[in-house]
Amino acid sequence: MTDTHDTPAPASSLPQAGSAAGVPESATDPAHPTLGELFSAWVARTPDAPALTDGRRTWTYRELAARADRLAAHLVERGAGPDQVVALVLPRSMELIAAELAVARAGAAFLPVDPAYPAERRALMLADACPAVTLDDPRRVAESLGAGEPTDAPETGEVRADHAAYVIYTSGSTGTPKGVTVTHRGIGGFVSAAAERYAVGPGDRVLQFSSPSFDASVLELFVSVLSGATLVVPPQGPWLGDELAAVLDEHRITHALIPPAALATLPDPDHGTARHLRTLIVGAEACSAELVDRWAPGRRMINSYGPTETTIVATWTGPLGAGRGTPTIGGPLPHTRVHVLDEAMRPVPPGADGELFVGGDAVARGYLGRPGLTAGRFVADPFGPSGARLYRTGDRVRRNAEGELEFLGRLDRQVKIRGFRIEPGEIEAALRRAGAGAVGEAVVVVREDEPGHQRL
Repeated sequence: MTDTHDTPAPASSLPQAGSAAGVPESATDPAHPTLGELFSAWVARTPDAPALTDGRRTWTYRELAARADRLAAHLVERGAGPDQVVALVLPRSMELIAAELAVARAGAAFLPVDPAYPAERRALMLADACPAVTLDDPRRVAESLGAGEPTDAPETGEVRADHAAYVIYTSGSTGTPKGVTVTHRGIGGFVSAAAERYAVGPGDRVLQFSSPSFDASVLELFVSVLSGATLVVPPQGPWLGDELAAVLDEHRITHALIPPAALATLPDPDHGTARHLRTLIVGAEACSAELVDRWAPGRRMINSYGPTETTIVATWTGPLGAGRGTPTIGGPLPHTRVHVLDEAMRPVPPGADGELFVGGDAVARGYLGRPGLTAGRFVADPFGPSGARLYRTGDRVRRNAEGELEFLGRLDRQVKIRGFRIEPGEIEAALRRAGAGAVGEAVVVVREDEPGHQRL
């Protein structure tokens, strides 16, 4: 395939501080800048460039930073700081993005809670996370963000690479959702690598497609405002079919992460759909050869893989091409290590099945408040330096002749439906609770009555 958009943003358009484009040196750890430092680098470099828009309003990097700093000052006054959680129970909006950056500027970790989630799940997440501050009133958040001239950044405690940056909740096999605590350590490496692999930079427009509680929304945040691009946040969504096509065209989206199930609903690109789309990221579930054949020609299409327990993406492919069959999940990012191991944690030979383990800077700290669960999934790395850990993904893979990883399925009952990772045990537990004694047992299975359309 001839890739017509294979060149990353020119080096002259990217911040030059630090060892990689867009990644500044940190006062505390030059090799691992924090989320706040990465954003500040672009505020300094492109203050008047558009950072956020919803189609009606547009905030520049300077304006976004000023709003975030005003809210950050309020958060610090209320006790937010390093390694503390701030829960954001806010709908998809520019204000939510500004609030996430405000939490970073306050030195704390943001926990996005989609207000569209069932009330019971929201309450469980908040009770489990024990946030230092909870923001759940969009009007008051908007007032705190305000408008006007920039203010001084709030005084915070020293934020280090191993402090928490964000928390994302995922489904729990025991019936209780679990919060994954991700630190700042892997963010700089991801942002630097993504700028090149996704060919993103100033002038590009990235779609906020994902639910606020889905870790793909963090990818969209990092790939945009930590790369000098504009994050487009239409107020409603997610979208499918003709509605998604209209969003892509109306907002001139150049970069988007669209799960294969949603991508399959789009009108054929030969009909002029998504005419501005230059980079298409697929992930969160298996991508078919048919979708690659339809969407790879004429744009840069990358298959990306990353469990919530890693910093956004653990492996990815190069640009995909039509006629090459089902895509692999590629190979690791520069700051990431991957191993295919047997049940005794011994490497298996190329071509043999094994469990995928992920190591390096990308590995999360663990599950919030769950030391036992953390110890079972985040294990000592026998191949790395002292103190290094591996995350055991539970995914079954094998290396092909080219050294790329082929995804073969799960080793447990976990499933993915339209990009969301689901533990059937959590739903079974909810059904038993809802039955209030009338339901003695429940079983959840995945059905595919129509090819490509899975349902629980």
